[in-house]
Amino acid sequence: MNIADILLFGVPLLVGSFLLSRFLIQIIREGYPRRVKAEFVSLHHRANRKLIDKGVFPFPGAHLVTSLRGWLAGEAVFLATLLITLSYGSSLRNALLSPFLAILLGGAATFLSLREDARKQIDRIRAALPLASFLFSMMLEAGMGSSAAMQESARALPRGPLSREMEEISRSHSLGISRADAIERSRRRIPIDDYRLFLNLILQGERLGIGLSQGLRELSSRMMESQGHRAETLAQKAAVKMLLPLVFFIFPSVFLIILSPVILNLLEMLGR
Repeated sequence: MNIADILLFGVPLLVGSFLLSRFLIQIIREGYPRRVKAEFVSLHHRANRKLIDKGVFPFPGAHLVTSLRGWLAGEAVFLATLLITLSYGSSLRNALLSPFLAILLGGAATFLSLREDARKQIDRIRAALPLASFLFSMMLEAGMGSSAAMQESARALPRGPLSREMEEISRSHSLGISRADAIERSRRRIPIDDYRLFLNLILQGERLGIGLSQGLRELSSRMMESQGHRAETLAQKAAVKMLLPLVFFIFPSVFLIILSPVILNLLEMLGR
């Protein structure tokens, strides 16, 4: 490499790299990556709400999903399908069918992923509900009002869909929504009988002014017993599910290891 090559290629490359680095540093300082990420997340959440309102995602608990894993999985399947199908050929038929196949598979992946996430969110609410009922009863016994007990219970719970729902009910007054309407909306949104019973007790306390601490404590105990029975049922099902791999994978391997000397001796005797 001579002086002319350095002047023709090296200096412009160095100047271009310097300008590019300055441009990237300026973008990072002004917060453009955070803005793009926030807009990306907001766009997906808006699309999720619109699809739920239109009934495209009819499964229960769809509005509880805050993660974008389902959307990202669907978009990844869409791009992978599009690239794979287009790589097989450049014909007009392939170019027309590839987007439809990619949209179909990507939409199916998004739907299934969001449904699984919604099921997990409902399971999280069901698991945290006994603790929420117990905390609420303790707050009421300590002399707090229903609104303050709701706020403190939401803060004390682990961060999750139940704490967000309770915080949403607590914020209803600042948004101009009555407590009864907020409780009724939350009761319709979450299809869990124990949660609806929990809200019904709170609503009766709001309307009738009756004591709720004993009822909430009994509800918490009953839900804990139900969770124990549910865990026993899952444990019994686990034994049945383990039967298939035991029969088809583990038992043949064990029998082969135990009987291999006998089989080898038998083959040797037959060979003679």
